[in-house]
Parts: sequence; structure tokens; C-alpha cells
Amino acid sequence: MSKGFIFNHIKCVACSACSAACVLENGWTIRPRAIFTYNHEVSPYLPLINISLACNHCETAVCMEGCPAKSYTRDALTGAVIINDKKCIGCKYCQWNCPYDAPKYNDETNTIGKCNLCFSGLIEGRLPACTTACPTGALSFAELKMQADKNTFPWFPDKNLSPKIEFSGKKNYDLLRIIPERVAEPEFQIVREREKTLSGDWSLAAFSFVSTISVAILVSSFFKSIFPDKLIFTSLLVLAGTISLFHLGKKQRAWRAVLNIKTSPLSREIAFFILFSIFSLVAVFFQIPGFLIAASITGLFLLISIDSVYIYSDRRKSVLMHSGQTFLSALIIVSFLSGAILPFIFIALIKLSSSLYLISVNKNTGVDFVIRFFRIALLLLSGASLISGISFSGNVIIFLFLTGEFIDRLIFYIDFEPLRISSLIKNQYNTLNNEKKRS
Repeated sequence: MSKGFIFNHIKCVACSACSAACVLENGWTIRPRAIFTYNHEVSPYLPLINISLACNHCETAVCMEGCPAKSYTRDALTGAVIINDKKCIGCKYCQWNCPYDAPKYNDETNTIGKCNLCFSGLIEGRLPACTTACPTGALSFAELKMQADKNTFPWFPDKNLSPKIEFSGKKNYDLLRIIPERVAEPEFQIVREREKTLSGDWSLAAFSFVSTISVAILVSSFFKSIFPDKLIFTSLLVLAGTISLFHLGKKQRAWRAVLNIKTSPLSREIAFFILFSIFSLVAVFFQIPGFLIAASITGLFLLISIDSVYIYSDRRKSVLMHSGQTFLSALIIVSFLSGAILPFIFIALIKLSSSLYLISVNKNTGVDFVIRFFRIALLLLSGASLISGISFSGNVIIFLFLTGEFIDRLIFYIDFEPLRISSLIKNQYNTLNNEKKRS
């Protein structure tokens, strides 16, 4: 057995004393501990449940495994997963990977902060500040009897991480029981941390797309036995590398991004981009066929590693087979620029099937539907031009085709949604509440 947090939701009144104690004890300018509420709207059809949650210091810590800068470590005595803000590059990738919303981005330092289990106090025999401050006894720290995923709620994220938390409250609620009169919002203080994901960062979309274009140009040049224009190709690589820095909170620490190649998909992505840039520039400037082959192969691995960054955080089928993946986009760009009609038709059908499937599943309406429809229209238009041979070499058609691929990449970011407890609570609540209303 090991020690961890034990939480009883029946006793929790969402007073936020635990969150305040955490901040005061460690001098945080962030709130590592948050109060999540199931049934925040106090629907009479469902139970009202509060859960106090911070870092669960999981046995399989995806925040630590995914961190490209190796800024996370585990304390050998307490098992606490600790982040060193002096090493953090502020990429926020750990926020993607943690399903419990534990890592918090600090806008003042541009680095990540999170619960450290008050590990120095634990070593001296003191309990974490959050547990000693809880006035109702809802939150405590002791030996765990079972893993969280064996005694939890259906909306508690399970990624086989073995989080160090146990729920002791009764789970079998009568979902039709009467809920007490709703308390006014100002008096019912709920810590509602602003969701921060990478999916809204323009630099990620731009970097991944420019990298895709660079690889596609090089591979298509290989098939056509020519070398790309030196100025244009070099400009693309410099642009991609420069754009990638805009996402980092600590740009001067960008060199640390390749320190965790063994376990971090993001670290492997940066490493492959560097290798691809070196091989391709040597191939283009010195026109060496061997380096052109090496650069093409490295470029394909670069695209696979870019896609792996997102698959690592969100393993849903909609991400695994999304039409906006960089590898698939590069293949269709290569076939288009090379004039390979049959490969283009094959890949285009895959992309169209994926796009139509996502539209039907997500039931897109309004602007979202218009964007997806416009993307499909551009693909059909450019495909018709390639197959018919009409204006295939025209710059306008190429521009429209690449615009469609860029829109497809943006749609990928719209659909990308890492597993998060806040999203699961919302989805589970909406589903059950609607079912109870209909019945």
C-alpha cells in the first residue's frame, strides 16, 4: 500500500479552505487545488457532488513522461511528482496530458506550477496543508486501500495512471431524490479554473502546417528528380522554426525541448524537425541525392511524431483517423504536386470519408458547418482540376488546394480535445440530465 489523498464527497461543502491553505502554505500565485462540481446548476434530477482535486501524484505520471524539458521529477521518499520551474519551458504540454487539470500555467512566470504534496513537510512528519485545513474532514491523507479507478465515479478520468487518491463516499445515489434549494451563486463559491489547452494556439497550427508543406515539397521533388528552390525552401524551414518558439512561455529555454526523447512525443517532434532541417538543407544547397533520400525519410518520421503528440493526449478514433493529420495531409500534397492521380484519389476519399463522418458525429451547425463544407468544396475543386488536367499547373488552383489543407489542419485543432475531468463532468451531467428529463 501507499499513501495518498482520501476524499469523501458527502462531507465536502465546497468552502475552498483546502485550496486557500494550499496557496498560503506554498506562496503560490496560482491555485493548484480546485473544486469541481457535478451538477453545478443544481438540477433536481441529479445529485449535487463536489470534489476537491489537485495533483494525484500518479504512479504513471504522464505529465512527467510527456514533458520535453525534463522539468518534472519524483521525490524518492514521498512519491511526490514535483516540477522545477527553473527548467520548465512553458510549453503547457503537461496540461494536455493530465486528465485531472493538475498543472496550472502561471501567467506571471510563464511556467507551470502544481501541487507538490507539501513533500518537505511530509518528510518532517507533517500532513499536506490542504488536508489539515479541511473543516469537515472531507479531505485527508493516509494509506490507500484501493486504486482510485476501483472506487470512483463514472465521470472520473481513467487512463490507467494509478492516481494516489481514494473516494470513500457512497456512490449509489438515488438520482431522483430532491435537491435542497439552490444557493445563490455569489455565496456558493466554486473554484472554476479557466481551461487552458494548446488547441487554441495559432503557432501550433502554423508550425505543423508549414512543416507539412516543407516535407511534401521535398518528397515530391524526390519523385520528380529535382531539387526545391533554395530560397523558398530555406524560408519555409526558418519560418517553421521561428513560429514554434511563439508557443513557449520561456523561449530562451527552447534548447531543453530535446532532453526527453525517450518518453516525450513532443521532444521527439523537435528532434526530428532539427534532423530534417539539417538533412534537407544539405541536400538542397549541395544537391546530394543521398541526403535528399535521408531528408525525405526523416521528414516522414517528423510528421508521424507531430501526429503522435496529439494521439498521446487524445486516443479517440476521431483523432486517430482525422483528415487533418499531418502525415495524411503530406501524402495528398505530394500526390497533388507530383500529378499522381490514383494516389490522390485514394487519399482524397479517405479525407472526405473522415470529414463527413466527423460532421455527422459532431452534428455541426452554423459557422462550424460552413467551414467544414468549404474545406470539402476546395478539395473537390482541386481534385477535379487535377483529374481533368484543367489549370492543374495554375498557381490559383495550387493556392486553393493548400488553403483547403490548412483549413483541414485548423479543423483538427477544433476537434482535438484531451481527456479532462471538467469535460467528462459536463458531458456526463448533460447526458444523464437530459435522460431524466425525457423520462
